[in-house]
Amino acid sequence: MMQKTLLASLIAAALATPLQTVQAVEVSDQLEVFGTIEVEYGNNKIKAADGTTTTEKGSSLATGAFGSIIKPNDKFDITTSFLYEEDLNAVATPLELDEAFVTWHAMPAEKLDITAGKKYLSFGKYDTSMVSDPLTLELGETNRKEVLQASTKNGNLSATGYLFNGEAEKTDGTGKHKSGFGLGVGYETENLSGGIDYVSNITESGGFGDVSNASKKVPGVSIYGSTKLGNVTLMGEHLMATKAFQAGDLASADEDGDGAPDSVLDAAAKPAATHLEAVFDLQNDRTIAIGWDKTKQAAQLGLDKTAYGVAYRQPLYKDLTGAIELRQSKGYDDAKTRALTAQVAYEF
Repeated sequence: MMQKTLLASLIAAALATPLQTVQAVEVSDQLEVFGTIEVEYGNNKIKAADGTTTTEKGSSLATGAFGSIIKPNDKFDITTSFLYEEDLNAVATPLELDEAFVTWHAMPAEKLDITAGKKYLSFGKYDTSMVSDPLTLELGETNRKEVLQASTKNGNLSATGYLFNGEAEKTDGTGKHKSGFGLGVGYETENLSGGIDYVSNITESGGFGDVSNASKKVPGVSIYGSTKLGNVTLMGEHLMATKAFQAGDLASADEDGDGAPDSVLDAAAKPAATHLEAVFDLQNDRTIAIGWDKTKQAAQLGLDKTAYGVAYRQPLYKDLTGAIELRQSKGYDDAKTRALTAQVAYEF
């Protein structure tokens, strides 16, 4: 009964939200539009290491995204998208231009595509059927303003290479690390997929936030795979820095005004994250997912040390879906969080 009440409340909230009135528009062969609206209700119980307990609860517009693909002809695409995100009690991402790039289909059937502009780097897979993002995404997802990418596909095999203009700072204050590159290969069939991605500087990731600084570039690698066994899909990903950040790297801002960073690495660290998940197909587009996450040496990034949970998802009406998730996480400071999240999502 509690689940039905939560989902019913969220549906009402979603339909009352102005953004929810955005509808898919019939367009010509030269234009496509797409979007996602995610409204969530959360109830989080946080127990600090000293035993103090606090509760956070409320609703939020977790994700508001809208974009378009303009196709002047069969050789070029122009893609733009905007993104807005909220956490439970604050705006996580103000409305901003998320991606804006041009793709040249140099050869047919995806044999060679050239893309240039602002976009997410092809680093990491981040697949999940949970409501919460996997910790691999929190560590590795990277969006850069100036990217030049070439991708190719031949049967079940695909490969990607790209260059980008970096924004991560050097710890000595002499500027940015500037240019970077990445490579990736993948294999995919109906029941099996896998791949490996490499990026020359993982410090460019959004997961490093306000501490995206290091004395030297630190490469990153993501290894991922999934397999479908009957009604069960198993998936996993391991993402890590291949070299260690050194003491003095990942310095935070000087907010207390004492002339020194508020926090900084005091020993070498190689951040890493692992995500494992099993998804059970209950038929009629209903699923139950069980997820487990773990990070290593990522305390300076503010990531959880461990997390596990279960999520149920089902259609509600046409393009409207509902989900509910129970998740428990533990931080590097030994604080524990038990979270109940109910979500209504609309996609077009």
